[in-house]
Amino acid sequence: MQNLQNTEQNPYLLEKRYFELEQEMMKYSTAMMVTDEWAQEQQRLEQEWEDSVRADNINALKQVRSHMPVNVRSMTEEALVSEPTPNGKFLPQAFARKFKRTNVLQLLRVNPLDIEKMHPSYFEGMRTTGLTVTERRALHEHTKGIGTKWFKLKADKNVERKWLWFDGLKAKFKEVQTAYDSHHDDPQNRHVKADRILDYTEEDYGFPTEALYESSGKLESQEAPVETKQPAQSKPKAKADDIEMMAAIRYRLELEDAESEADKKLLRELYHAEKRTKLLEKSLKQARIEIPEDDIPYEEAKAKVAEVTEKIKAVAEKMMSTSDTREAAMLEKDYESLSSELTRYQSAMMESKEWAVEQLEKERQWEESVRERNQNALKMIRRHMPVKIRDMSEEDLVKKTTPNGKVLPQQIARKFKRTNILLLLRMDPSSIEPMHPSSLESMRTTGLTLTERRALHEHLRDLGPRWKTLANDKMAERKWMWHESLRSKFKELVNAYDAHVEKYGPEGNPNMGNRCPVNADRAVDYSGDYGFPEDAEFKVDSVAKSNLLTMEDIKKRKQEEEGEEEEEPAKPGGFLAAIAGLRK
Repeated sequence: MQNLQNTEQNPYLLEKRYFELEQEMMKYSTAMMVTDEWAQEQQRLEQEWEDSVRADNINALKQVRSHMPVNVRSMTEEALVSEPTPNGKFLPQAFARKFKRTNVLQLLRVNPLDIEKMHPSYFEGMRTTGLTVTERRALHEHTKGIGTKWFKLKADKNVERKWLWFDGLKAKFKEVQTAYDSHHDDPQNRHVKADRILDYTEEDYGFPTEALYESSGKLESQEAPVETKQPAQSKPKAKADDIEMMAAIRYRLELEDAESEADKKLLRELYHAEKRTKLLEKSLKQARIEIPEDDIPYEEAKAKVAEVTEKIKAVAEKMMSTSDTREAAMLEKDYESLSSELTRYQSAMMESKEWAVEQLEKERQWEESVRERNQNALKMIRRHMPVKIRDMSEEDLVKKTTPNGKVLPQQIARKFKRTNILLLLRMDPSSIEPMHPSSLESMRTTGLTLTERRALHEHLRDLGPRWKTLANDKMAERKWMWHESLRSKFKELVNAYDAHVEKYGPEGNPNMGNRCPVNADRAVDYSGDYGFPEDAEFKVDSVAKSNLLTMEDIKKRKQEEEGEEEEEPAKPGGFLAAIAGLRK
């Protein structure tokens, strides 16, 4: 890929070759990442990193705990500041505020066994912004054992949510720790300034640094159990798995010892099919895609989703109102069970053909509901836009009179030339379709009004489905994703606009200013008529496709060039060329 950047070839051919190499690299990367050897290598690297930071993490955990009361969760910020510490000092306001407001730090005084059983929403609601490196070290050391357990049990949806929370916390710690280490040689010690916003090394406030928790009331060993490292298993293990798989297939088919050639052929085909299936399942799990275990009918799954959703709402309301810890634990267990059940039925429903058909029908109905307004918006904007607008400057647009003798306002001229995506409204969709994705992605879309988005959606409406059908091509996929992002933002604005009009009426709420969707849409007024054609009239560009040669055109041009080179006689060079020049 790097060599391609140093060559002077046709940009179109370079881009095509680049994506071919990218697809090839993705193929081998995927094959590498589903192997057991790759997984073992990642585990080894992860363990080496853990070993390298553990000493600093343990020190950080002790430092933070020396500032933190065991019962910090039940104390107010005022109590933390006003009550004397075990060694007769008073905790500074900055530490008290940090412990109570950045509440994730309070986990340092919660037993890991209790943390393990907590509901994922409890963690997701905790504040983690503004943590220093020292605080992140302490949290990682305290929770790393739980993270390993959650990883092994993440087939459960609730456990997966907890593991994702832990993994996000760990990823941020690694990022911050790497940045900290990379600035270690900074002569001005700027790398430590952010970590010393709260300096846990200056004072010791006498609180226990050991694993003493409010819930348990007893000391527990902080040291993690010694892990016995498993010896690396690579090729022998893989061969044993293959033999085991083949034996399982033979057992299922009840084959006799004397296998015929047909049996052997069938065995080979089944073996390769089963091995490929396992690789695909492994890839899907890595991509966090669930495979439905049950073949549940669509109507049954749909009814169950509605039923279980109502049950979850009822349990959630009870969880918010109860103060009994035993009842809260039972409700939490019910909530987890219902969440798993809901996920199961949702997966079954969304994998069915009926669901896909229903979504297509909903999409068609939505398109029909907005189409008339979109067509009107497209006509309104085209009445303000010259056909050859791409050849005109902002100054030309303002100075030249329009077909009906008016002058285009400066605001509209500036909008057309600076928000250049609007220029597509005067391009034939058949010319937009083969454009390079980078040309579309670089177009400015910020500041578009709802009327402008309506016009663009109507003009590009048929291109999205075409690009989607060609999504296997990386270039077409990028164009489809660009179109999909435009469409998604348009739907969001339409829903907000309709909801606002339903609440406040067609004129909106004038007290909201530009936050009112109606007023925001009127920021650029397209209600006038400047005489430009409102129909699909486009500038014909005779060289529009000069840089979009097909493979047939490229081959033909190459053959013509080779033919010209063969017919042209060889020219003399050096001394003979000089003589030929004198004769002329």
